[in-house]
Amino acid sequence: MSEAPRNVTLTTPMLKAMANPLRRQIFDTLAAMESARAADLAEALGVAANKISFHLRELAKAGMIAEAPELARDKRDRVWRPAGDAYTTGEPAEHAGTGSTSAMNAYLAQIAHDEQRRLAAALAHAQQHYASDGDIEAKALLSTSNLMLTGDEADELVRRIEALIPAFRQDLKAGRIPSAQPEPTRELWHFSALLSADELLNKSHQGPDSPQTPK
Repeated sequence: MSEAPRNVTLTTPMLKAMANPLRRQIFDTLAAMESARAADLAEALGVAANKISFHLRELAKAGMIAEAPELARDKRDRVWRPAGDAYTTGEPAEHAGTGSTSAMNAYLAQIAHDEQRRLAAALAHAQQHYASDGDIEAKALLSTSNLMLTGDEADELVRRIEALIPAFRQDLKAGRIPSAQPEPTRELWHFSALLSADELLNKSHQGPDSPQTPK
């Protein structure tokens, strides 16, 4: 039986630690690998191991990652793993009195920038893929769905999505995911899920002085 996903609410120190672009890249790679040494991450990212080690220590101080001594080869060997399976910004009440507003705003702006760059790159790749009649290997997938939901139903959908990735990891480890490609072809893929009420999109087209849509 697979373990329940470890869901972590981002704290102010976590938000500040993730402000560094390279640190976010290191964390994303570690999360995909599940556990790694600084040397492993250095090889994957093409960055000096001592630089990776510094950022790993900063992530550990913030509580984003933790050491996994049970995976170490000896006492000097440092293996790291993410502190959770899924991360959330949480509810405002969870950050009350922590002075996290500026850190939260900075973090959200950085994530928006990352996702905009990722989406632009994915769409540009899709154009090349279709222009080549499929001769270029697909490196991005886009899927959208629309549902009529209450707030509680939307929360339940999020909980189910959060449990999906850990369960898929277990299937990968157990060899239950068929693949004709050899191990060396495995690379880092990024999965993002955005669940938003259509009301937000409609409002985004209306400036603060725009007339309201009649009901």
